Amino acid sequence: MPGGSSYCSKHKADEIKWKPDAVRGNRHARGYDNAWVKRRERIMLRDCGLYQPCRRANRVTIAIEVDHVVPKAQGGTDDDSNLQSICKACHKDKTAREPKAR
Repeated sequence: MPGGSSYCSKHKADEIKWKPDAVRGNRHARGYDNAWVKRRERIMLRDCGLYQPCRRANRVTIAIEVDHVVPKAQGGTDDDSNLQSICKACHKDKTAREPKAR
């Protein structure tokens, strides 16, 4: 993109919301260790690799990520009951709308 940005003018505001790992820490620093990788695999298998909100609405959407229904920053846990499979676009959108921890 012109001016050194990696975002188009339509998504320029996203550049402020999403920080690189150098700023926010890598997955291990954020608590997503090997135990998380195993938990994530278990949730994807449980949910048949389908995005759960779409599945509940009788739509089929392939999920590639696992989301905390109640964000960890808001007191959510890594318990299976607080995790759901989700598509990347919806995960990014949901995370952007969630209030940040104070």
